[in-house]
Amino acid sequence: MAIKRDLSDLPPAGLAPDDSPRFISVLVDEWADARDDDKPTANGTPFRHSDAGKCARAISYTAAGIPRSDPMDITGVWNTSLGTLIHEQWQEALQRRWPDAEVEVTCSMVGADGSGHIDAVIRDYPSPLRSDAPWVIAYELKTVGGFGFKAAVGAARKGTPAEGPKAAHLLQAAINGRAVDADEVIVGYLAKECISANVARRFGITDDVGRFAAEWTLTREQYEPLADLEAERVAGILDLVADGKLAARKSPEMPVGAEVTDPETGAYEVRLRDEDGGVVVTDTASTWECLYCGHQTLCATTEVGRIPIDTVVSIGEVA
Repeated sequence: MAIKRDLSDLPPAGLAPDDSPRFISVLVDEWADARDDDKPTANGTPFRHSDAGKCARAISYTAAGIPRSDPMDITGVWNTSLGTLIHEQWQEALQRRWPDAEVEVTCSMVGADGSGHIDAVIRDYPSPLRSDAPWVIAYELKTVGGFGFKAAVGAARKGTPAEGPKAAHLLQAAINGRAVDADEVIVGYLAKECISANVARRFGITDDVGRFAAEWTLTREQYEPLADLEAERVAGILDLVADGKLAARKSPEMPVGAEVTDPETGAYEVRLRDEDGGVVVTDTASTWECLYCGHQTLCATTEVGRIPIDTVVSIGEVA
């Protein structure tokens, strides 16, 4: 029988999706129901390594035991759950290739009361620098979106250098490496969307793996100072909480002297002191961090600077 070539009965191009999908969300709905964003840290500490580089106020909320006012939305659940699946599959593949590799290694922070899990620790890795003792690598794996990956590897815009990993990812890797006395730490990115073949050619990416994956290796001399600075910052935040205060809304992602003034938008001001000791606003901008913070709504009701914990708790109870 001849194949009919008339496709005129097909729906027209540009067919809009259903207003109310009935079945497609069953998987993410289950993931959302099973999610626990307030689960204890690895060793029951007030700080978790995965919060490295976060706003000091956000770290304070968690350390003080203040519940989140903004649970993760369904898109966040989808993204993070996909990341979890990729992590688990990658870890299984790593151990098939390197059977002695350890995954989800529990560790304690050096210099502050924190704890966390390392995605992988590869011991006894061959190194030309030392043969009389094990060479240890601490690995931090991150799944990122397509644009974020392009920016990280320098394929976002012509003439724009590679941004590298986010500061928070480098800091988490650094404190994890410090915890196991690693010789190297590696931050690995796996993109959830590949760079197209045309874009790859334009930016000189010749390896197909480079279209969706990248690694950044830090030596001990590079990562230890980062770990020590973050530990000092976290210890200071925890000291404030122990004294009944929450830290100001500042983070390593913002310029020195910057503090968030409007958590609803992430707007911040850079405030510096002049020669007479007065405070001068030298710049204004906004940070993306507030939009992804689990305490955003609550934080919007609080003041700038260091504030008493009791005032925030009472506001949350009224709300």
